[in-house]
Amino acid sequence: MRPAGRPTTVKFFVDANVVVYSAVNCPYQQACLEILRAVAGGKAEGHTSTAALEEVWHLELSGKAGQVTGLTRRAHAIFSPLLPVTDEAFQLALSLRGTNVGTNDRLHAGTCAANGIDAICTADAGFDTVAGLRRVDPLDQQAVARLLGL
Repeated sequence: MRPAGRPTTVKFFVDANVVVYSAVNCPYQQACLEILRAVAGGKAEGHTSTAALEEVWHLELSGKAGQVTGLTRRAHAIFSPLLPVTDEAFQLALSLRGTNVGTNDRLHAGTCAANGIDAICTADAGFDTVAGLRRVDPLDQQAVARLLGL
């Protein structure tokens, strides 16, 4: 049971860009690091999927994100067990209408829906077009504070 007066955290999905931006010098780095630290410390209920970590892994191995050796392994340690991309999640992704997000982002949205997650922490504004999924930009301090129960 949560102590009285302590805000409740929200179950949310962490997109691949939050993991990557936490490791590279960019305007999002500090905010993304704080989110990952909250999840790693058990202060926030952030989750990610095998599909999201595959994106991180691809960027790590390709070098497209710079020198981020070990990032995927560290992220896996934070988020394990990962949310699976199930048949249900895939079907939900296929059924998305009225959005212009790509296939992997649709899988993330389907995974969220299959797991009762209605918030995604991401810098990707494309998720603003996904019905039933609330995007929280890592730079939106008030929204992140609500997400983390601060």
